[in-house]
Amino acid sequence: MAYRPIVSGDMAMTFLCENIPAIGPTFKNREEAVRKARQYLEGIDKTAGELRETPVKIEIKKQADGRYTIVVEGFQHTMGKLLNIDELFLKRFCKGLKKRMFILTCFVEKVDELECLVLTEGLGAVLYAPHSIKRWRS
Repeated sequence: MAYRPIVSGDMAMTFLCENIPAIGPTFKNREEAVRKARQYLEGIDKTAGELRETPVKIEIKKQADGRYTIVVEGFQHTMGKLLNIDELFLKRFCKGLKKRMFILTCFVEKVDELECLVLTEGLGAVLYAPHSIKRWRS
């Protein structure tokens, strides 16, 4: 079961199964999204053998208006940002991360919906993330 995705900035996120977050960039072109998802999987395969940590980090930044930005960093650059997240959604996201995993995937913008490639194509990486989220509380 998937929940309705949230789209903001250049990223999207939904929750799959038992509230496991699936997060990734959005694309208008399906072929480009599939190509990028495969690049992510190849990059994760390469770095997983070399590193003992997850190659993708999630950082939460508080905005001046009280809302939050979720920044996804990986492969030595910022992959994207979810902007203007309210505290209720953020708590749900952090609750999902208590399972210490998330799914990195890509999304395709369609006319009336958003396609999650981990659901339709099986293109996504389940990342074990015991320390992948940086604390935002100050």
